[in-house]
Amino acid sequence: MNSYYICTSQTLKSQMMDNGKLQILQDCLDEYMIRTGRHEIDEIEANLALAHAGLLNDEDQHPGRPLREILIRLRDSNHLPQNIKQMYGLWKIKLSRTIAKYPLILQF
Repeated sequence: MNSYYICTSQTLKSQMMDNGKLQILQDCLDEYMIRTGRHEIDEIEANLALAHAGLLNDEDQHPGRPLREILIRLRDSNHLPQNIKQMYGLWKIKLSRTIAKYPLILQF
């Protein structure tokens, strides 16, 4: 996790998200989901994971708000990745890597 590009929430808000920065955020969230054994997380948990990695600051008063603002901007510009969905006002982020990346448990 230390090799990721460190950026602040102000930097992400001021610039349009390019593919490189978005890929860094997705890679960090994928690693978090694989490590915790989850296939899907919400925006609050995702923002908390990004804050722990030092990629995106979180707000105490409104948890998940910085990531929500980025996701809304991506949704409005039609650049939202397919693994991120908004249903009934809630954001759901799924693992973006292929199913082959999941730990495989063979049942004999």
